[in-house]
Amino acid sequence: MQITGLNRAIIAICLLGILISTYALYVEMAAEMKPGYKALCDISEHASCSKVLTSKYGKGLGIMPKDSPFKLPNCVYGVMFYSIMIFLTTFNVTSVVKVQIALSITSLATCVYLAYLLIFVLRDFCVVCVSTYLLNIIIAILLNKKHNGLLTKNR
Repeated sequence: MQITGLNRAIIAICLLGILISTYALYVEMAAEMKPGYKALCDISEHASCSKVLTSKYGKGLGIMPKDSPFKLPNCVYGVMFYSIMIFLTTFNVTSVVKVQIALSITSLATCVYLAYLLIFVLRDFCVVCVSTYLLNIIIAILLNKKHNGLLTKNR
């Protein structure tokens, strides 16, 4: 795949990530405002995104102090991540792609942490959460291909 095609794919995946993260924010806000709210992604008792998103781990990754200005819903961090990635994708420069790869590795580490919490602490399944984990894996793969393509092109 050419660099232009990779850029389009990265942007498309990031736009999907923004949509999913925005839906997660909607679910979280609706569940907090209306007790008993049942979201489309609430499949069963042990597959409930609203339960996961409103847990103590749904804001500030569950590690921010209560009064911290960084105790935002995790999906807000997702929207910021995907937006930054879209902006950086417009640059076909190896150094910028390295920054994207570093951000992507950080997002993957966060996904591993959140997946651990999902499976072993909350003992639940969140379709929305797992979807973003998969998108972040795809972004990492595409960025690796873009980096390799730019290195080959610059030889």
